[in-house]
Amino acid sequence: MHVRVVSFGSNWWEMHSRALNDPLCFRQKAAWFNSAALRCGRRIRYFAAYPGQIRFNLTSGFNPEFPTRALGRTFLCSGPNQYGGKAHLLFVRLVAEAAPDAWLVTLSSDVHGAIEFTKPGWRSAGVQPVSISLRGARYEAMLLFGSADWVQSGLGRWIIGGDGRRLVLAEGANGGWQ
Repeated sequence: MHVRVVSFGSNWWEMHSRALNDPLCFRQKAAWFNSAALRCGRRIRYFAAYPGQIRFNLTSGFNPEFPTRALGRTFLCSGPNQYGGKAHLLFVRLVAEAAPDAWLVTLSSDVHGAIEFTKPGWRSAGVQPVSISLRGARYEAMLLFGSADWVQSGLGRWIIGGDGRRLVLAEGANGGWQ
């Protein structure tokens, strides 16, 4: 599956190999993870309503020192898979010229408006949750979108923009914003 990264979640962490006597264990044998989380004061907290994560290995073409360089880029991915009750999406490698099958987007309550996750119809059938952190009315949700998928919030219906690199509000049939 080819996935284009539109945005990441707030929670980043790294894991290295357990062989601490290996001088390359912290860089070449590390993996970098990302998931949805919420900022509470100075801290990032993981309030998993839907637990999951994405993973980058060294061979994926991801540079952990400059994560924003991956935005708008397309990666070959395996998954999403379910392991231990969590969704996992492995980014295998960067691909130069490939049309994406899905888009990884992150929505938040302060930018995209309120979403009622318990109410049916908050998303189209093709939207796949990867990670959702929820506390009261605040949320951050990492989702996989297909080309015709959407999410309904208090501000309207969010879709992938025509350029395939951002999330936009869908234009309503009456010419206004929905």
